[in-house]
Amino acid sequence: MTMGTFPGYANVLGGVVSFLSDLGSFVLSFGRGGAIDLRGKVSLLDNDELLLVWEPELRTIRIKKEEEAWYSFEAQYGRGSPMVTDAFVAWQEKLYAYIEQEKDRFLQRRRGSIEGLEKLLRAGARTVVVTKGAKPYTQKCFDLTGLSPFVSEIYSPPPGKRRKRFGDAVLAHGVRNPVQCARDVVIVGHDIEKDMAWDIVPARDNPAGDPAPVFVLFDTFKYNKPVKAPLDALPEIIELLARKGKNDFLRGFRVLALRGGGKTRNYVFSTTYFEDPKRRDKVRIPIIYDIRGRE
Repeated sequence: MTMGTFPGYANVLGGVVSFLSDLGSFVLSFGRGGAIDLRGKVSLLDNDELLLVWEPELRTIRIKKEEEAWYSFEAQYGRGSPMVTDAFVAWQEKLYAYIEQEKDRFLQRRRGSIEGLEKLLRAGARTVVVTKGAKPYTQKCFDLTGLSPFVSEIYSPPPGKRRKRFGDAVLAHGVRNPVQCARDVVIVGHDIEKDMAWDIVPARDNPAGDPAPVFVLFDTFKYNKPVKAPLDALPEIIELLARKGKNDFLRGFRVLALRGGGKTRNYVFSTTYFEDPKRRDKVRIPIIYDIRGRE
């Protein structure tokens, strides 16, 4: 099922239920001394170059070897066959065994990632990683870097495929239509073209005029180099969106966009709407970018 086929969001009864749900969430979010309650909210996160980063030479070799292995298994078992994924996962086990021995040389996590993800989880949000890699391998990399307890779920491609499953991820968390998605979901990555959840971005000509969810754009995480924004900026940004929008992320973004950006306790950022020239069939994307520490 895709966002374009989500059922019944114009239904009157559904609208009443949605209103009551929003009202209840709003009361909860401000009923405990101003603490934000993020239950029902979902952060869809990129993996490489956002949470994890590889030593550059190893990363180049790894990606080349992975592509070669995948194509060889497709040639052997047939494109789209679940056996391709099974063989690929078994092949990755050998690569993982080597990385496990040399993890301090090859693999790092973004500064502030544990603190940021833990704070989101404590507030009730779901931290969902959507990757085109195989789940067992991604899980083991998170195990190595200590991130596993702070990631709610990992969504990898269906058997035989290498595409990200953003639509499946939001459906599994109760998101049933584009309006709800823009209210309750943020996409987090370092590359707007590659990391945006295009399968849940409405078409430009959709009759309802449905919007896209907010994309939070961090700088690319490079090996052994500092970043402008550690990942502990993420919960501060998400909480600000929820406050400004009265539990609605997109509404909060629109409030901040009137001023061209926002300011949290420790960070400042800019806002804009982005139209990808390669995706002119899609609506504009609300983006938070240029995230940096306050002076």
